Amino acid sequence: MKSKDGNARTQLIEAAYRVLAANGYEKTSIKDIAREAGLSPGLVHYYFDSKEDLLAAVVREATDEYCARMDYLRQSVSGDELADSAFTESMKRVRAHSDWYRLRYELFVLGLRNPTIQPEVRELLMRGKEGVEQAIEAVAGQSLPNAANMSAILLACFDGLALQSLIDPKFNLEGAYRVLREMSIRYLKSHKERVEAE
Repeated sequence: MKSKDGNARTQLIEAAYRVLAANGYEKTSIKDIAREAGLSPGLVHYYFDSKEDLLAAVVREATDEYCARMDYLRQSVSGDELADSAFTESMKRVRAHSDWYRLRYELFVLGLRNPTIQPEVRELLMRGKEGVEQAIEAVAGQSLPNAANMSAILLACFDGLALQSLIDPKFNLEGAYRVLREMSIRYLKSHKERVEAE
């Protein structure tokens, strides 16, 4: 994550990203984040209600960057090439930004336990599903009746495959993504054939 304006809130989000990724949620304190940002702990409380709120902001910011990248792909690549690019981008993110996934999982756990953060987690998942749904329809070249369901399944697969990859260094992430891509393309092609046959 790169600072756009250098303001204190941005500095805190960037510092929190680094400290939370290195230490995990439980072992990170507000003081640790403030120290990393070179700011006073009081500023953390000025901008964020709690450590959970700050974690949500960190994950949201990283998700915004990822969504912007996927939007760029949808606008610059089409058809089967878009499917390849989208799956490749998601797979590369697991390797290049594993800390983002770790923070995402921390947020999921907090969302299960803490009702005040559940709306933030729900919104994060909703945005992810919407982005995947847009990519599905861009690949298909049309609106699909089951696109929302397919996007929910694919998002769950992306999160699940990343988790397996983080837990098991021997996990064949590339092979799993290859099968997932083939299944998805096959489904979209069979849907198109059904529509054309009607």
